Amino acid sequence: RNLGWNGAWGKPAAFTFTIRPPFWQTWWFITIAFFCGVLFIYQFVKWREKNIKAIAAEKLKVQQLNASQLKSKLEMEQIINYFSNSLIDKNTTDEVLWDVARNLIGRLGFVDCMMYLWNEDKTRMIQKSGFGPKGSKEQINKQPFDVLPGQGVVGYVMQSKEPLLIPDTSLDSRYRPDEMVRLSEITVPVIYNNEIIGVIDSEHHERNFYTPQHLQILSTIATLMANKIKGIETEQLLQHTNFKMYSINEQLLKARLEALRAQMNPHFIFNCLTSIDNLIQMDEKEKATLYLSKFAKLIRSILENSASDTVPCWKDMETLKLYLELEALRFDNKFTYRINVQDEILHGDYKVPPLIIQPFVENAIHHGLLNKIEGSKHLMISVSVVNNQISYVIADNGVGRAKANAYKMLNKPSHASMGMQITTDRINLFNRHKNGFVHIEDLLSSEGKPAGTKVSIQLINQS
Repeated sequence: RNLGWNGAWGKPAAFTFTIRPPFWQTWWFITIAFFCGVLFIYQFVKWREKNIKAIAAEKLKVQQLNASQLKSKLEMEQIINYFSNSLIDKNTTDEVLWDVARNLIGRLGFVDCMMYLWNEDKTRMIQKSGFGPKGSKEQINKQPFDVLPGQGVVGYVMQSKEPLLIPDTSLDSRYRPDEMVRLSEITVPVIYNNEIIGVIDSEHHERNFYTPQHLQILSTIATLMANKIKGIETEQLLQHTNFKMYSINEQLLKARLEALRAQMNPHFIFNCLTSIDNLIQMDEKEKATLYLSKFAKLIRSILENSASDTVPCWKDMETLKLYLELEALRFDNKFTYRINVQDEILHGDYKVPPLIIQPFVENAIHHGLLNKIEGSKHLMISVSVVNNQISYVIADNGVGRAKANAYKMLNKPSHASMGMQITTDRINLFNRHKNGFVHIEDLLSSEGKPAGTKVSIQLINQS
């Protein structure tokens, strides 16, 4: 009610009104908000699942890539290990080509493979190995397949020196079909120091069979194979060169030995003829006749032996005995001698260079024994087998090397012992060639005075 102008209260009046809540508290808003929340949660869950799947897919892709790289790395390691181990005992290019074709490339899942190398004049390449329908040894030997530069895919690679992968041969004009058409091909050059030495070629009946990984593997095989082939060729060339050098050295050594022997024989004969001449001049006809008879036998023996580089040891000792008989006659038996030859030498197959010790015997007589004034003059020669080698010992009880050299300088200062020098050179050459040796030793008496000379010679049996 209200108060009027006259101070009187009016009649009470009543008003009805309603206070509505905020819209977010209304049932419809709450319902909409609920469904929106559910939808958001659903979308979030879907997004999260999708994101997790994407991450998982990316992770799987990375794992697959890593696995592929690991597989590729493993294959490369296997290839390298193969070349490091399996090809160690391969000594020829053909062995390498056949082994690589069958045991390495053959494991890659290829249906065939052919390997080509240059012919001798390098005008074309010829199949040398392979596997598959056309890759047997019998097939290649029966009907070898050759390729000219620029002819077909192989000929193209021969010219370009670049590897080639053809996914579809029906679309490539370079493909040269034979009785069996194949739809994909891979060809890799074998190059060493920028020089092509061969080609690896493989074909397959499926399109798009070969992959870049195949190309990488074959390129690695080609590189390692080139190094192996060149290594073998270098080794073979070295062996051939060494053999030629050895043959040349053999011929030179033989020529030098023959030249020395040719010098020695005239020297030896000259001494004998001088002895006969001396006997004739002294009017010792019987001695001269006997000497001449033995000299004739000696010359016959020398001529028989001169045709060979080596003679039986027993036969050479017979010649030496004739020489000693001649020298004993010449010097009126002023010295004695003895020859001991082991039975094994007489009955075994032992050969030596002709007259190899005669100059040492001559030197012992002329300069060791004949210069001795007092006492007996004796020469001892022993021949035996020591460790399958022929051993000579020539010992005299003469004046020794020092006095002998003094007498030589006094009596013939301008004439050195030609025979000794020639034989020393001959022995040195022979020793270098066959590992023998010569050792000269001065013998001394119990008082420490010169009592002769001993020469030891050891030769490997030449039979």
